[in-house]
Amino acid sequence: MQRQYVRVQVSEKGGQMARPQKCRCICSKPKVTEFSAKGASEQNCVNLTLDEYEVMRLLDFVNLNQEQCAVKMDISRPTVTRIYNSARQKIADALVNGRSITISGGDVTVCEAMRPECVNEKYCCHRQQEEEADIRER
Repeated sequence: MQRQYVRVQVSEKGGQMARPQKCRCICSKPKVTEFSAKGASEQNCVNLTLDEYEVMRLLDFVNLNQEQCAVKMDISRPTVTRIYNSARQKIADALVNGRSITISGGDVTVCEAMRPECVNEKYCCHRQQEEEADIRER
């Protein structure tokens, strides 16, 4: 029987270190990054990260399934599930407790141009930017 060795990073305190978070690919940053609850204080807000926003956009607005969302964002399907659950919890907190929502942060890269898999996508941000530019030129 052959032995396999696994390298485990150990923190200074002696515990195992988590694997570094993989950078997530998002289509674009949202146009609106703040939603205010009437009467809420600015200190009492919930922050949705850009990857949480993108997962919600792809699953709930574009209606992709979790596997398709994972491929589009270059992450695993279980990671999509974790991000989605976190986003839903934050939005529920904001709605139930009357807190404002901000959208910022997260370890993300924004795609620079339309990717081959986005050619037939109705909600591709690059297609929308091209359409807006065409309208402005008219």
